[in-house]
Amino acid sequence: MKKLMHANLSHVNLQIKSYLEMLKPAEKKVAKYILQNADDVIHFSITHLANEVGVSEATVVKFCQRIGYSGYQELKILLAQRNNGTSQQSESIYGPITAEDDLSVIINKTFQIYQQSFADTQKILSIEAIEKSVKMILESKKIFFFGYGASGIVAQDAELKFKRIGYQVEAIVDNHTQNTIAPLLNKDDLIIGISDSGKTKELMTSLTIAKETGVKLAIITSSAGSPIAQLTDTVLLTSSRETPFRGSAIASRMAQLAVIDLLFLGVATAKYESTFAALKKTRLVMQKSKV
Repeated sequence: MKKLMHANLSHVNLQIKSYLEMLKPAEKKVAKYILQNADDVIHFSITHLANEVGVSEATVVKFCQRIGYSGYQELKILLAQRNNGTSQQSESIYGPITAEDDLSVIINKTFQIYQQSFADTQKILSIEAIEKSVKMILESKKIFFFGYGASGIVAQDAELKFKRIGYQVEAIVDNHTQNTIAPLLNKDDLIIGISDSGKTKELMTSLTIAKETGVKLAIITSSAGSPIAQLTDTVLLTSSRETPFRGSAIASRMAQLAVIDLLFLGVATAKYESTFAALKKTRLVMQKSKV
């Protein structure tokens, strides 16, 4: 299993949560215990923790490795660091949106959801993953963004941004077209998939087909341990706390858009002169369409 690159290793709680749904039952017991008792765990030996959770020491080690760490000792060090400095995680003071909320409360809660999603994503997103993805974009002849639903809208936003600076980019948001294109790609091309859960069957199918061609693959997801994340060359990890209105993808969409902006700006600054020239041309054309 590939080792995830970390943006800020002190935020181990976000790291654990990003893998939680993909862990085996015994490993999930370890994860939940640590999330609920982190202050105690930093003083536990591996034997003590295993006894408290009711699992074997080998399960604790496998859990640590599955979420991207070398072992229990590294995990303990990061847990001890998690509240250092000014980056301490603050809990929501507003809580989730409910049917009883009036519009003013919904406004406050919604913007807090955005702020929390951005803050958590900044903590867990790896600069190495961003750098690698920017490099892949710069070195690719054709770039495809694959996504469905709200993630498809993010893919279309990415297409527009990169086309404005002269890149051969296409957002593919239906599975039939993805599967048609996937086997025709090669090592000079790049697919960036977008899936908050990392478990979308249709996306998994199309990326599996594409992988056989040698195409470069990246994924924007909040689930580092998901099947799709394990399939790709790099993981652009987001963090989102959705509201009960999960289908609206409020938090996840905003985090995904932020990652797209980071990729765009990384590419734009790497090719500043050509980017500036392309934006100037498109800006002049768009000005003609204004009243």
